[in-house]
Amino acid sequence: MGNQTYDVIVIGAGPGGSSCAALLAKGGMKTLLLDKNDRAGGKALTLSSKGFSYELWPVTGGPAHNCRWDELIRELELDVELLNPEGAANMLYRSSSGEYVPYPIPEDAEALGTFMTSLLSVGPEEIATLDEVTFHEFVSSQQVPQSLYSIMALWSNIVFVSPMDLLAASEAVKTLQEMLSSGSVMYFKGGYGKVFEGCAQAVERYGSKVQLQTRVEQIIVEDGQVRGVTTDKGAFHAPIVISNAGIQPTVLKLVGEEHFDKGYVNYVKELVPSLGLMGIRYFLSKPVLERPMYFAVSDDNYFNVELSEKAKAGELPDDVAFMIVVPSNFDPDLAPAGKQCVLAATPCPPGVDTKNAQVFWDKLEQTIAKVWPELLQYVEHKEYFSTADVSSITRDHILPGQGGECIGLGQIVGQCGRHKPSAKAPLRGLFYVGCDAGGYGCGTHQGVDSGFNVAHMVLQYHQIHQKAF
Repeated sequence: MGNQTYDVIVIGAGPGGSSCAALLAKGGMKTLLLDKNDRAGGKALTLSSKGFSYELWPVTGGPAHNCRWDELIRELELDVELLNPEGAANMLYRSSSGEYVPYPIPEDAEALGTFMTSLLSVGPEEIATLDEVTFHEFVSSQQVPQSLYSIMALWSNIVFVSPMDLLAASEAVKTLQEMLSSGSVMYFKGGYGKVFEGCAQAVERYGSKVQLQTRVEQIIVEDGQVRGVTTDKGAFHAPIVISNAGIQPTVLKLVGEEHFDKGYVNYVKELVPSLGLMGIRYFLSKPVLERPMYFAVSDDNYFNVELSEKAKAGELPDDVAFMIVVPSNFDPDLAPAGKQCVLAATPCPPGVDTKNAQVFWDKLEQTIAKVWPELLQYVEHKEYFSTADVSSITRDHILPGQGGECIGLGQIVGQCGRHKPSAKAPLRGLFYVGCDAGGYGCGTHQGVDSGFNVAHMVLQYHQIHQKAF
Protein backbone atom coordinates (compact mmCIF):
# COMPACT_ATOMS: atom_id res chain seq x y z
CA MET A 1 0.00 0.00 0.00
CA GLY A 2 2.90 2.35 0.80
CA ASN A 3 6.10 3.22 -1.12
CA GLN A 4 4.26 5.26 -3.75
CA THR A 5 5.52 8.54 -5.18
CA TYR A 6 3.54 11.74 -5.66
CA ASP A 7 4.18 15.37 -6.53
CA VAL A 8 2.70 16.51 -3.21
CA ILE A 9 1.31 14.95 -0.04
CA VAL A 10 -1.30 16.80 2.04
CA ILE A 11 -1.60 15.75 5.69
CA GLY A 12 -5.10 16.29 7.05
CA ALA A 13 -8.44 16.71 5.28
CA GLY A 14 -9.78 19.63 7.30
CA PRO A 15 -11.08 22.77 5.57
CA GLY A 16 -7.57 23.88 4.59
CA GLY A 17 -6.13 20.51 3.66
CA SER A 18 -9.06 19.17 1.65
CA SER A 19 -9.59 22.38 -0.32
CA CYS A 20 -5.85 22.77 -0.99
CA ALA A 21 -5.46 19.15 -2.13
CA ALA A 22 -8.40 19.41 -4.53
CA LEU A 23 -7.08 22.63 -6.04
CA LEU A 24 -3.61 21.12 -6.48
CA ALA A 25 -5.06 18.01 -8.13
CA LYS A 26 -7.04 20.21 -10.50
CA GLY A 27 -3.84 22.15 -11.18
CA GLY A 28 -2.21 18.97 -12.50
CA MET A 29 -0.14 17.86 -9.53
CA LYS A 30 -0.22 14.20 -8.56
CA THR A 31 -1.63 14.64 -5.07
CA LEU A 32 -2.10 12.34 -2.09
CA LEU A 33 -4.52 13.49 0.64
CA LEU A 34 -4.19 11.64 3.96
CA ASP A 35 -6.40 11.79 7.04
CA LYS A 36 -6.59 9.70 10.20
CA ASN A 37 -10.41 9.85 10.30
CA ASP A 38 -12.82 7.89 8.12
CA ARG A 39 -14.09 11.02 6.37
CA ALA A 40 -12.93 14.47 5.39
CA GLY A 41 -13.82 17.58 7.37
CA GLY A 42 -11.41 17.82 10.31
CA LYS A 43 -12.95 19.95 13.03
CA ALA A 44 -15.98 20.54 10.80
CA LEU A 45 -16.72 16.94 9.81
CA THR A 46 -20.34 15.79 9.81
CA LEU A 47 -21.50 12.57 11.49
CA SER A 48 -24.75 10.60 11.21
CA SER A 49 -26.40 8.62 14.00
CA LYS A 50 -29.96 7.46 14.71
CA GLY A 51 -31.36 9.51 11.85
CA PHE A 52 -29.53 12.72 12.84
CA SER A 53 -26.67 14.36 10.95
CA TYR A 54 -24.62 16.92 12.83
CA GLU A 55 -21.19 18.35 13.47
CA LEU A 56 -19.28 17.34 16.58
CA TRP A 57 -19.73 20.85 18.00
CA PRO A 58 -21.32 24.11 16.80
CA VAL A 59 -19.74 25.07 13.49
CA THR A 60 -20.37 28.36 11.76
CA GLY A 61 -19.03 30.32 8.82
CA GLY A 62 -19.19 33.62 7.03
CA PRO A 63 -19.46 35.83 5.13
CA ALA A 64 -22.47 34.19 3.53
CA HIS A 65 -22.13 35.66 0.01
CA ASN A 66 -19.27 36.55 -2.33
CA CYS A 67 -16.88 34.49 -0.22
CA ARG A 68 -14.25 31.80 -0.60
CA TRP A 69 -17.00 29.18 -0.21
CA ASP A 70 -18.69 30.39 -3.40
CA GLU A 71 -15.34 30.40 -5.18
CA LEU A 72 -14.49 26.87 -3.99
CA ILE A 73 -17.81 25.43 -5.13
CA ARG A 74 -17.42 27.05 -8.57
CA GLU A 75 -13.73 26.24 -8.99
CA LEU A 76 -14.09 22.56 -8.12
CA GLU A 77 -17.63 22.15 -9.52
CA LEU A 78 -18.78 20.72 -6.22
CA ASP A 79 -22.25 19.24 -5.92
CA VAL A 80 -22.84 21.24 -2.75
CA GLU A 81 -25.65 23.66 -1.92
CA LEU A 82 -24.76 26.64 0.23
CA LEU A 83 -27.51 27.70 2.65
CA ASN A 84 -27.73 31.26 3.97
CA PRO A 85 -31.22 31.90 5.35
CA GLU A 86 -32.17 35.39 6.46
CA GLY A 87 -32.42 35.90 10.21
CA ALA A 88 -30.58 32.66 10.96
CA ALA A 89 -28.89 33.91 14.13
CA ASN A 90 -30.51 35.19 17.30
CA MET A 91 -28.32 37.18 19.68
CA LEU A 92 -29.43 37.16 23.32
CA TYR A 93 -28.26 39.60 25.97
CA ARG A 94 -28.85 39.30 29.71
CA SER A 95 -30.34 42.61 30.78
CA SER A 96 -30.08 44.24 34.19
CA SER A 97 -33.29 42.41 35.17
CA GLY A 98 -31.49 39.08 34.72
CA GLU A 99 -33.60 38.07 31.72
CA TYR A 100 -32.13 37.13 28.34
CA VAL A 101 -33.61 39.43 25.72
CA PRO A 102 -33.04 39.71 21.96
CA TYR A 103 -30.27 42.09 20.92
CA PRO A 104 -30.18 44.87 19.83
CA ILE A 105 -31.99 46.33 22.81
CA PRO A 106 -33.87 49.59 22.10
CA GLU A 107 -31.52 51.81 24.10
CA ASP A 108 -28.57 50.65 21.97
CA ALA A 109 -30.11 51.38 18.58
CA GLU A 110 -28.41 54.75 17.99
CA ALA A 111 -25.04 53.67 19.40
CA LEU A 112 -25.11 50.47 17.34
CA GLY A 113 -25.83 52.37 14.14
CA THR A 114 -23.04 54.86 14.84
CA PHE A 115 -20.56 52.09 15.63
CA MET A 116 -21.36 50.07 12.51
CA THR A 117 -21.12 53.17 10.30
CA SER A 118 -17.75 54.00 11.82
CA LEU A 119 -16.52 50.42 11.41
CA LEU A 120 -17.58 50.25 7.75
CA SER A 121 -15.73 53.49 7.04
CA VAL A 122 -12.32 52.02 7.96
CA GLY A 123 -10.39 51.62 4.71
CA PRO A 124 -7.89 48.90 3.74
CA GLU A 125 -4.87 51.09 4.44
CA GLU A 126 -6.09 51.91 7.94
CA ILE A 127 -6.94 48.26 8.60
CA ALA A 128 -3.34 47.39 7.76
CA THR A 129 -2.20 49.66 10.61
CA LEU A 130 -4.29 47.76 13.18
CA ASP A 131 -2.17 44.62 13.49
CA GLU A 132 -0.80 45.80 16.86
CA VAL A 133 -4.14 47.16 18.10
CA THR A 134 -6.53 44.89 19.99
CA PHE A 135 -10.21 44.81 19.12
CA HIS A 136 -10.87 45.83 22.73
CA GLU A 137 -8.88 49.03 22.12
CA PHE A 138 -10.66 49.67 18.83
CA VAL A 139 -14.18 49.21 20.24
CA SER A 140 -13.38 51.14 23.44
CA SER A 141 -12.17 54.10 21.37
CA GLN A 142 -15.71 54.35 19.95
CA GLN A 143 -17.13 54.90 23.46
CA VAL A 144 -19.88 52.32 23.00
CA PRO A 145 -22.27 51.34 25.83
CA GLN A 146 -21.32 48.30 27.91
CA SER A 147 -24.09 46.17 26.38
CA LEU A 148 -22.72 46.72 22.84
CA TYR A 149 -19.19 46.10 24.08
CA SER A 150 -20.34 42.75 25.55
CA ILE A 151 -21.91 41.76 22.22
CA MET A 152 -18.65 42.54 20.39
CA ALA A 153 -16.73 40.57 23.03
CA LEU A 154 -18.94 37.52 22.47
CA TRP A 155 -18.57 37.93 18.71
CA SER A 156 -14.79 37.83 19.24
CA ASN A 157 -15.12 34.67 21.34
CA ILE A 158 -17.29 32.89 18.76
CA VAL A 159 -16.02 34.03 15.35
CA PHE A 160 -12.32 34.11 16.28
CA VAL A 161 -12.42 32.04 19.48
CA SER A 162 -10.14 34.64 21.06
CA PRO A 163 -10.41 37.07 23.96
CA MET A 164 -11.36 40.53 22.73
CA ASP A 165 -8.41 42.08 24.57
CA LEU A 166 -6.00 39.90 22.55
CA LEU A 167 -7.79 39.73 19.19
CA ALA A 168 -6.07 41.77 16.49
CA ALA A 169 -8.30 44.65 15.39
CA SER A 170 -7.08 44.30 11.80
CA GLU A 171 -8.51 40.79 11.58
CA ALA A 172 -11.73 41.68 13.41
CA VAL A 173 -12.55 44.85 11.48
CA LYS A 174 -11.92 43.34 8.05
CA THR A 175 -14.01 40.25 8.79
CA LEU A 176 -16.86 42.16 10.45
CA GLN A 177 -17.02 44.51 7.46
CA GLU A 178 -17.43 41.54 5.12
CA MET A 179 -20.08 39.93 7.31
CA LEU A 180 -22.05 43.18 7.53
CA SER A 181 -21.98 43.70 3.77
CA SER A 182 -22.30 40.07 2.62
CA GLY A 183 -24.25 38.27 5.35
CA SER A 184 -22.93 36.67 8.49
CA VAL A 185 -24.21 33.09 8.58
CA MET A 186 -23.98 30.20 6.15
CA TYR A 187 -24.29 26.41 6.23
CA PHE A 188 -24.38 23.54 3.72
CA LYS A 189 -27.12 21.19 2.60
CA GLY A 190 -26.30 17.88 4.25
CA GLY A 191 -23.99 19.44 6.86
CA TYR A 192 -20.71 21.31 6.93
CA GLY A 193 -18.65 18.21 6.27
CA LYS A 194 -20.28 17.75 2.87
CA VAL A 195 -18.20 20.48 1.27
CA PHE A 196 -14.96 18.88 2.48
CA GLU A 197 -16.13 15.42 1.49
CA GLY A 198 -16.82 17.02 -1.89
CA CYS A 199 -13.25 18.34 -1.98
CA ALA A 200 -11.92 14.84 -1.26
CA GLN A 201 -14.07 13.45 -4.07
CA ALA A 202 -12.70 16.18 -6.36
CA VAL A 203 -9.13 15.09 -5.58
CA GLU A 204 -9.95 11.67 -7.05
CA ARG A 205 -12.05 13.11 -9.87
CA TYR A 206 -8.96 15.05 -11.00
CA GLY A 207 -6.89 11.86 -11.06
CA SER A 208 -5.20 11.96 -7.65
CA LYS A 209 -5.70 9.90 -4.48
CA VAL A 210 -7.33 10.16 -1.05
CA GLN A 211 -6.45 7.71 1.70
CA LEU A 212 -8.49 7.93 4.90
CA GLN A 213 -7.99 6.13 8.21
CA THR A 214 -4.27 6.64 7.74
CA ARG A 215 -2.28 8.29 10.51
CA VAL A 216 0.91 10.11 9.56
CA GLU A 217 3.69 9.23 11.98
CA GLN A 218 6.60 11.20 10.56
CA ILE A 219 7.57 13.57 7.78
CA ILE A 220 10.67 12.20 6.06
CA VAL A 221 13.56 14.69 5.77
CA GLU A 222 16.84 14.06 3.94
CA ASP A 223 19.58 16.64 3.40
CA GLY A 224 17.33 19.54 4.42
CA GLN A 225 14.54 18.53 2.03
CA VAL A 226 11.23 16.77 2.76
CA ARG A 227 10.93 13.46 0.94
CA GLY A 228 7.52 12.19 2.00
CA VAL A 229 5.82 10.67 5.04
CA THR A 230 5.68 7.45 7.00
CA THR A 231 2.25 6.31 8.17
CA ASP A 232 0.66 3.35 9.91
CA LYS A 233 -0.07 2.08 6.37
CA GLY A 234 3.47 2.45 5.02
CA ALA A 235 5.63 5.16 3.46
CA PHE A 236 4.63 7.60 0.72
CA HIS A 237 7.12 9.78 -1.12
CA ALA A 238 6.93 13.34 -2.46
CA PRO A 239 9.26 16.37 -2.64
CA ILE A 240 6.50 18.59 -1.23
CA VAL A 241 4.49 18.00 1.95
CA ILE A 242 1.68 20.30 3.08
CA SER A 243 0.54 19.90 6.68
CA ASN A 244 -2.96 20.66 7.92
CA ALA A 245 -2.00 19.09 11.25
CA GLY A 246 -1.07 22.41 12.90
CA ILE A 247 2.23 24.24 12.87
CA GLN A 248 3.28 23.10 16.36
CA PRO A 249 2.53 19.36 15.88
CA THR A 250 4.17 19.52 12.47
CA VAL A 251 7.43 21.15 13.60
CA LEU A 252 7.78 19.58 17.03
CA LYS A 253 6.53 16.05 16.32
CA LEU A 254 6.07 15.12 12.66
CA VAL A 255 9.35 16.69 11.51
CA GLY A 256 11.33 17.12 14.72
CA GLU A 257 13.11 20.09 16.25
CA GLU A 258 16.52 18.93 15.01
CA HIS A 259 15.62 19.88 11.43
CA PHE A 260 14.99 23.55 12.25
CA ASP A 261 16.98 26.50 13.51
CA LYS A 262 16.65 26.85 17.29
CA GLY A 263 15.21 30.36 16.93
CA TYR A 264 12.43 29.08 14.68
CA VAL A 265 11.64 26.26 17.10
CA ASN A 266 11.34 28.76 19.96
CA TYR A 267 9.11 30.96 17.78
CA VAL A 268 6.81 28.01 17.05
CA LYS A 269 6.64 26.99 20.71
CA GLU A 270 5.61 30.51 21.73
CA LEU A 271 2.69 30.75 19.30
CA VAL A 272 -0.62 31.06 21.18
CA PRO A 273 -3.60 28.86 20.30
CA SER A 274 -7.22 29.91 20.08
CA LEU A 275 -9.56 29.22 22.95
CA GLY A 276 -11.34 25.88 23.09
CA LEU A 277 -15.03 25.01 23.02
CA MET A 278 -16.65 22.40 25.21
CA GLY A 279 -20.30 21.58 25.45
CA ILE A 280 -23.24 19.25 25.05
CA ARG A 281 -25.10 17.67 22.15
CA TYR A 282 -28.80 17.43 23.01
CA PHE A 283 -31.04 15.06 21.06
CA LEU A 284 -34.65 16.14 21.57
CA SER A 285 -37.89 14.24 21.09
CA LYS A 286 -39.55 17.49 20.02
CA PRO A 287 -38.31 20.63 18.24
CA VAL A 288 -37.90 23.39 20.81
CA LEU A 289 -35.67 26.01 19.17
CA GLU A 290 -36.89 27.91 16.11
CA ARG A 291 -33.71 29.54 14.79
CA PRO A 292 -30.65 27.78 13.30
CA MET A 293 -28.24 29.64 15.60
CA TYR A 294 -28.25 31.34 19.00
CA PHE A 295 -25.66 33.31 20.94
CA ALA A 296 -26.00 34.48 24.53
CA VAL A 297 -23.87 36.80 26.66
CA SER A 298 -23.96 39.08 29.70
CA ASP A 299 -21.70 41.89 30.87
CA ASP A 300 -19.67 39.54 33.06
CA ASN A 301 -19.28 36.26 31.20
CA TYR A 302 -17.52 36.87 27.86
CA PHE A 303 -13.98 35.52 27.73
CA ASN A 304 -11.29 38.13 28.20
CA VAL A 305 -7.79 37.45 29.48
CA GLU A 306 -8.90 37.73 33.11
CA LEU A 307 -11.86 35.34 32.81
CA SER A 308 -9.77 32.94 30.75
CA GLU A 309 -7.24 32.70 33.57
CA LYS A 310 -9.96 32.17 36.16
CA ALA A 311 -11.60 29.50 34.02
CA LYS A 312 -8.40 27.44 34.03
CA ALA A 313 -8.96 27.05 37.77
CA GLY A 314 -12.65 26.25 37.32
CA GLU A 315 -13.83 29.70 38.45
CA LEU A 316 -16.80 30.57 36.24
CA PRO A 317 -19.54 33.21 36.50
CA ASP A 318 -23.09 32.22 37.44
CA ASP A 319 -24.05 32.11 33.75
CA VAL A 320 -21.68 31.27 30.89
CA ALA A 321 -21.63 32.75 27.42
CA PHE A 322 -22.68 30.19 24.83
CA MET A 323 -23.45 29.48 21.21
CA ILE A 324 -25.91 26.99 19.76
CA VAL A 325 -26.32 25.51 16.30
CA VAL A 326 -29.43 23.53 15.31
CA PRO A 327 -28.46 21.79 12.05
CA SER A 328 -32.01 20.76 11.10
CA ASN A 329 -33.17 24.38 11.27
CA PHE A 330 -30.83 24.99 8.32
CA ASP A 331 -31.65 21.70 6.57
CA PRO A 332 -34.74 19.77 7.80
CA ASP A 333 -33.33 16.51 6.40
CA LEU A 334 -30.66 16.50 9.14
CA ALA A 335 -33.06 15.24 11.84
CA PRO A 336 -35.92 12.72 11.96
CA ALA A 337 -39.36 14.27 11.61
CA GLY A 338 -40.53 15.78 14.87
CA LYS A 339 -37.07 15.69 16.50
CA GLN A 340 -34.15 18.07 16.92
CA CYS A 341 -30.40 18.01 17.62
CA VAL A 342 -29.05 21.00 19.54
CA LEU A 343 -25.28 21.59 19.59
CA ALA A 344 -24.40 23.86 22.52
CA ALA A 345 -20.93 25.07 23.51
CA THR A 346 -19.18 27.59 25.74
CA PRO A 347 -15.65 29.03 25.39
CA CYS A 348 -12.96 27.45 27.54
CA PRO A 349 -9.16 27.23 27.82
CA PRO A 350 -7.57 25.10 25.07
CA GLY A 351 -5.66 22.58 27.20
CA VAL A 352 -6.62 18.92 26.71
CA ASP A 353 -6.05 18.01 30.34
CA THR A 354 -8.96 20.02 31.77
CA LYS A 355 -9.70 18.63 35.22
CA ASN A 356 -12.88 20.65 35.73
CA ALA A 357 -14.83 19.79 32.58
CA GLN A 358 -17.95 18.97 34.58
CA VAL A 359 -17.99 22.52 35.95
CA PHE A 360 -18.26 23.88 32.40
CA TRP A 361 -20.95 21.38 31.40
CA ASP A 362 -23.01 22.06 34.51
CA LYS A 363 -22.79 25.84 34.10
CA LEU A 364 -23.70 25.57 30.42
CA GLU A 365 -26.76 23.45 31.14
CA GLN A 366 -27.85 25.73 33.99
CA THR A 367 -27.61 28.76 31.70
CA ILE A 368 -29.52 27.07 28.89
CA ALA A 369 -32.23 26.06 31.39
CA LYS A 370 -32.66 29.74 32.34
CA VAL A 371 -33.23 30.71 28.72
CA TRP A 372 -35.30 27.69 27.59
CA PRO A 373 -36.61 25.74 30.63
CA GLU A 374 -38.64 23.49 28.35
CA LEU A 375 -35.62 22.30 26.35
CA LEU A 376 -34.39 19.89 29.01
CA GLN A 377 -37.83 18.31 29.29
CA TYR A 378 -37.50 16.81 25.80
CA VAL A 379 -33.96 15.41 25.97
CA GLU A 380 -33.93 11.78 24.80
CA HIS A 381 -30.19 11.56 25.29
CA LYS A 382 -27.19 13.86 25.41
CA GLU A 383 -23.48 13.64 24.73
CA TYR A 384 -20.72 15.71 26.31
CA PHE A 385 -17.65 16.89 24.43
CA SER A 386 -14.49 18.52 25.75
CA THR A 387 -11.18 19.86 24.46
CA ALA A 388 -9.74 16.35 24.71
CA ASP A 389 -12.31 15.23 22.13
CA VAL A 390 -11.27 18.05 19.80
CA SER A 391 -7.67 16.91 20.01
CA SER A 392 -8.44 13.23 19.45
CA ILE A 393 -10.40 14.00 16.28
CA THR A 394 -7.99 16.56 14.84
CA ARG A 395 -4.54 17.78 15.85
CA ASP A 396 -2.33 16.04 18.37
CA HIS A 397 -1.59 17.43 21.80
CA ILE A 398 2.06 18.57 21.86
CA LEU A 399 2.56 21.42 24.36
CA PRO A 400 1.07 21.97 27.83
CA GLY A 401 -2.15 23.99 27.79
CA GLN A 402 -2.70 23.35 24.09
CA GLY A 403 -4.10 20.75 21.72
CA GLY A 404 -7.81 21.30 22.23
CA GLU A 405 -8.02 24.70 20.56
CA CYS A 406 -11.11 25.34 18.48
CA ILE A 407 -9.53 26.48 15.22
CA GLY A 408 -5.74 26.53 15.61
CA LEU A 409 -3.65 29.58 16.33
CA GLY A 410 -5.32 32.48 18.09
CA GLN A 411 -5.98 35.44 15.82
CA ILE A 412 -4.29 37.75 18.26
CA VAL A 413 -1.93 40.70 18.17
CA GLY A 414 1.45 39.40 17.03
CA GLN A 415 -0.04 36.51 15.02
CA CYS A 416 -2.22 38.32 12.44
CA GLY A 417 -1.74 40.41 9.35
CA ARG A 418 1.94 40.84 8.59
CA HIS A 419 2.75 38.81 11.71
CA LYS A 420 0.90 35.69 10.52
CA PRO A 421 3.22 32.67 10.37
CA SER A 422 4.44 32.04 6.84
CA ALA A 423 2.75 29.15 5.07
CA LYS A 424 6.18 28.18 3.76
CA ALA A 425 8.35 26.53 6.42
CA PRO A 426 12.13 27.10 6.60
CA LEU A 427 12.62 23.55 5.32
CA ARG A 428 12.64 22.83 1.61
CA GLY A 429 9.35 21.47 0.38
CA LEU A 430 7.38 21.90 3.62
CA PHE A 431 4.24 24.07 3.78
CA TYR A 432 1.43 24.63 6.28
CA VAL A 433 -2.25 25.06 5.45
CA GLY A 434 -5.32 25.84 7.57
CA CYS A 435 -5.95 28.31 10.35
CA ASP A 436 -2.28 28.36 11.38
CA ALA A 437 -1.02 29.97 8.18
CA GLY A 438 -2.04 31.37 4.84
CA GLY A 439 -5.55 32.72 5.44
CA TYR A 440 -7.76 35.16 7.31
CA GLY A 441 -11.29 35.46 8.65
CA CYS A 442 -13.74 33.25 10.53
CA GLY A 443 -12.29 29.80 11.27
CA THR A 444 -13.85 27.68 8.53
CA HIS A 445 -13.58 30.51 6.00
CA GLN A 446 -9.99 31.08 7.06
CA GLY A 447 -9.20 27.42 6.40
CA VAL A 448 -10.61 27.59 2.87
CA ASP A 449 -8.90 30.94 2.20
CA SER A 450 -5.64 29.31 3.26
CA GLY A 451 -6.39 26.38 0.96
CA PHE A 452 -6.57 28.71 -2.04
CA ASN A 453 -3.52 30.74 -1.06
CA VAL A 454 -1.30 27.76 -0.28
CA ALA A 455 -2.37 25.88 -3.42
CA HIS A 456 -1.32 28.89 -5.50
CA MET A 457 1.99 29.11 -3.63
CA VAL A 458 2.73 25.39 -4.05
CA LEU A 459 1.83 25.32 -7.75
CA GLN A 460 4.32 28.13 -8.34
CA TYR A 461 6.95 26.36 -6.20
CA HIS A 462 6.40 23.13 -8.14
CA GLN A 463 6.77 24.86 -11.51
CA ILE A 464 10.02 26.48 -10.43
CA HIS A 465 11.56 23.40 -8.83
CA GLN A 466 10.11 20.42 -10.72
CA LYS A 467 13.24 19.93 -12.84
CA ALA A 468 15.30 19.63 -9.66
CA PHE A 469 12.85 17.03 -8.31
